[in-house]
Amino acid sequence: MPTRTARLLFLLGASLSVVGIAMSSAVVAVLAAICFLLLGVALAMTMPLGRRVRRCQLEFAWWLAPTAAGGAVVPGAPFEVRCFVRHRANFPVHLTQLDPIVPGGTTIVDDRPRTLLLSPGVRTEFQLLMTAPAVGRIVLHGMAVAVRDPWGMFDVPLYFPNPLVIKVLPRVAAFSRTMPRATGGLPVERRGRIQQRRRGGGTELYELRELVPGDPFRSIAWKASARVGKLMVKEVEEEVQRTRWIIVDVGGSMRGGTPGHTRLDRAIERAAVETRGALDSGDRIGLLTVDGRIIRQVKAKDDRAQLIRVFDALVSATEIVDEDLTDIDDEALVATVGRYLQRQDGVDFSQRGNGAWDVPRLVRYIGRQIPKDAPSPEANSSPMSNLRSYCKARGIPLPYRADPPLGAKAKGLADALRAAVLSDRAPSEFLILSDLDGITDFSPLVDATRLLRRHGHSVVFEIPVADTAQTTDDTSATPPSLADDLRIVYSRMERRTIHQAERTLGRVGATVVHERPHASIPRHGQRAA
Repeated sequence: MPTRTARLLFLLGASLSVVGIAMSSAVVAVLAAICFLLLGVALAMTMPLGRRVRRCQLEFAWWLAPTAAGGAVVPGAPFEVRCFVRHRANFPVHLTQLDPIVPGGTTIVDDRPRTLLLSPGVRTEFQLLMTAPAVGRIVLHGMAVAVRDPWGMFDVPLYFPNPLVIKVLPRVAAFSRTMPRATGGLPVERRGRIQQRRRGGGTELYELRELVPGDPFRSIAWKASARVGKLMVKEVEEEVQRTRWIIVDVGGSMRGGTPGHTRLDRAIERAAVETRGALDSGDRIGLLTVDGRIIRQVKAKDDRAQLIRVFDALVSATEIVDEDLTDIDDEALVATVGRYLQRQDGVDFSQRGNGAWDVPRLVRYIGRQIPKDAPSPEANSSPMSNLRSYCKARGIPLPYRADPPLGAKAKGLADALRAAVLSDRAPSEFLILSDLDGITDFSPLVDATRLLRRHGHSVVFEIPVADTAQTTDDTSATPPSLADDLRIVYSRMERRTIHQAERTLGRVGATVVHERPHASIPRHGQRAA
């Protein structure tokens, strides 16, 4: 790649050639030939420079520096990546380009060094300052550099693959400087600051009432029944630790918009705030992520590691690669991984002539790079599952399924409610974070909510609201009038969904909340509620 000096020298040679021909001057023609000769010699001596640098083992490494935000990387807060380059050869190397390969949405603060002069045998360090737009995993794939020749004529591009995985946690993690209080001992010692009373256990009398079908035989109060002349039932109650459940809808309708401004981003932040508040209060907290089916379940607990478990499940919700939840077939998946390996590792598994890929060799190659404890994504075969697991490990995004099957969202949320109740029958509070988009038949949710309310559970549906100014990526490119019309349409659809949910779910005792933008989510520099 020619530098500015080389381009100027080329223009000078071309100008001298034109002048020499026009004036029939041999001296000017010789000067033009000298310019082109210098360029040719510089190019010939520059071409092996890249191989020489690689042969001398130019080392590159980077790592995440400790941050001030409680050691956590959170959206919108700058974080520092420290880098070092070591040159082992006996000649200096001039790097004129330092471009880290980062995923879309991640911003590099433009204060990184433009050039580096590497002295022989010396380790050179520098820093990169970045910001992440949303919760998830960032994979820095490597560093693209350019090595300039000693004459400053040409730059030789080089790429150093060195994947660095950075986990971006919800904003509340920046304020979690201390872990939740330790729990242990007897159940009475594990109660939070707020207890709930549960009927059917304990020794405290709750009420005497007339027997109804379904009451257990052992609960009949025989002395009271003899006094009033009819069968009476004695109900007792006890104080138990409160349990909270959070159900997060991670479907395609929750993902629309720019990173950091989607409904899913707001639901994740809201779930993190609720989790932190529950653990600080000494309550038990559990989480389920859902899209037509239960994707992940975190059992309700109140120990020190529960916050980490919930954060990990929320981060995993942003990088789903299962076959039934993504919109990519096997052929496109193989091509995506194959092209990535060509750029990243410099290996080619394509078959010359027919455009196909050597899938068995490709799968064997990536199998050595997949963590052994990595869960296997849903797929129609083991090789395709390995490919999807590799995409997740390397941060290769797969297109998410836009529209779920008809009725899948309501059924998935209802199944999650039942699964939470079956895992813990103590009185619980359920918070469902979903846009309820596309639900035409609320019957599964109504039945599940009615069952929960009969057993004394409270149910709250909270509809996250995306930033309407950032609802679509193309809004900024449309005329203002069209952008305003889009916002009006989205607002009307949200109001219609809220009204239908309030009317349908409210009849069975559920509460429907329309979340206000930026409510209850701490920003960088603010204190958590």
